[in-house]
Amino acid sequence: MTGMPLNWLERLLVFLASVFLVVLGFFFLTVALVAGALIAAAVIVRWWWISRKLRRARAQETLEGEYEIVERSEFQRDHSREKR
Repeated sequence: MTGMPLNWLERLLVFLASVFLVVLGFFFLTVALVAGALIAAAVIVRWWWISRKLRRARAQETLEGEYEIVERSEFQRDHSREKR
């Protein structure tokens, strides 16, 4: 300002502009907080979903299949033939 006293119309305009900027700032803050909350919720849900899948996979780690017991002497005999 130039140092000159403001008349009532200028004071009213400055007051209205200040109120408008404060209200606009609160709206932007509200939108930012809601967006941050939504992003945080999405990250938490994603984290929960992945950990749930990993827990299920860990619980189902039982390996099923057929096996055959090979005696040591039989293994050594077959192994010595392969070397020749």
